Amino acid sequence: MNIIIFLIGVIITLIYCMSFVWEMKQEKQRKEKELLDNKYYYTRNPSNERMKQPKRKKGSQSRMKNYNWKK
Repeated sequence: MNIIIFLIGVIITLIYCMSFVWEMKQEKQRKEKELLDNKYYYTRNPSNERMKQPKRKKGSQSRMKNYNWKK
């Protein structure tokens, strides 16, 4: 009886280990596919959707800094 329980435990452990290794392989393949699939990334995902306001002076900051925040 003890041998049967031991064998069932071994089988469950092996199934768990095999599924873990299979999941790691699938994750690796998915990451490799994502790395290879970025050929037309910038045409699919344009980053210039929002137009920026032009700067008032050359080299100036886009918003004023308020240095007098301490009282």
